[in-house]
Amino acid sequence: MLRISPAVWLTLPTLILSILYVTKAIYPNNYGVAATAGATSSMAFLVGFVAATAAWEAARLRRGGIWDAPHTRSRLEITIIAVTPSVLLGAVFLFGTVVAASVYGQAGMPEIRIVAVGFVAICAWSLLGFLAGLRLPMSVSLPSMLLAPFLWFAFVPALPVEWLRHLSGMYRDCCRIGADIAPAALFAGLIMNVTFIVVALYAIGALRMRWSRTAATAVLVAGVMISSAFASNVGPIPEVARDRSALKCSMVGATELCLWPEHDGPTSVFRPTLNAVIVALTREDLPIPSRWSEELAGSSSGDTLSLDLWKSDPDAIRWSIAQGLAPWPACSESPDTSFSGSSIDVLRGWWFTAMGGSEAMLQENLGWLIAEPSAFGVPPIKELYSAVGAASVASRVAWLERLTSSAAECQSPENYSVQ
Repeated sequence: MLRISPAVWLTLPTLILSILYVTKAIYPNNYGVAATAGATSSMAFLVGFVAATAAWEAARLRRGGIWDAPHTRSRLEITIIAVTPSVLLGAVFLFGTVVAASVYGQAGMPEIRIVAVGFVAICAWSLLGFLAGLRLPMSVSLPSMLLAPFLWFAFVPALPVEWLRHLSGMYRDCCRIGADIAPAALFAGLIMNVTFIVVALYAIGALRMRWSRTAATAVLVAGVMISSAFASNVGPIPEVARDRSALKCSMVGATELCLWPEHDGPTSVFRPTLNAVIVALTREDLPIPSRWSEELAGSSSGDTLSLDLWKSDPDAIRWSIAQGLAPWPACSESPDTSFSGSSIDVLRGWWFTAMGGSEAMLQENLGWLIAEPSAFGVPPIKELYSAVGAASVASRVAWLERLTSSAAECQSPENYSVQ
């Protein structure tokens, strides 16, 4: 079985593909839940190999007359033996991807709950592929099993009904550093995939049910309804706020700084960089919130700067702070507003410059505005920042308050110059 199964020969290539895919993923540094969830995104591309190899094995048994011939083993035993190489293929690429993501993102231990649901999904698609191989010609079952998982894992999440994405067992959009995987999303994916397993085993003939078709239909309907009930209570991102008691808080001058344990280790650059930024901004008498925290924005008070720290390099940390100090107003998302948001970008660039951010990062994020400022109704950015930096503390603070107030009201100031 293992010698002739295509799953064995595909194990190494799929593992390499999945690891390469992980190196292109983006998730918060050092956070195991986000790294594990991001790693499951490879399932959209690789579960098709699992299902197709199971379909190939089923077609081989059917064409050789082995499936319908008399045999001493039960069909359940034969099915389990036949799909084992495919399940192992899926397990290798799933676990390999998760481990690679954890190592690449310095994220520590993977999140076992996400891995468990992903493994159940692999078992489900192995059985669905085996079922397709038994019931359909190989010319139909192989390509359909290569395509079907992609539609389920990648196309369904793109549908307007956002909670449908949580039924698959892939949680690529989770999680920010201040969030944990939503238990309801995990239950939804687990129940849906267990339903697939039960119904597939019945359709294969490996599982006998009393009042067979009625029972199988009832299982399918019940599974869809229960999993949908769990998933419909979750937003497009399957996350919930973490327990705030895990935050590590300390005072930096008059400012309280709170970070999650993943960003507060002895070798982490997050706290030293943030400490230096707070000290520098305080020395310049700039108006900053009295509390900086990595907790989610929804649980923050009005005087708390919610940090969204995804990368560990100092420039990325400074840019995240700049985005928080110059937040994007909600009215900018309205389709009937004419607010361009250029004043927000001017503010972000100035905060980043005031924190000692590099020219390269400024060009990366605001190069379009620096190159052609007049096209967006603003003066030359570099000259403006120099003038603001050379102004008195009172003038600088007044300039910041004026631009921030205009942006909060979704208005662009007529005059950007410092007064």
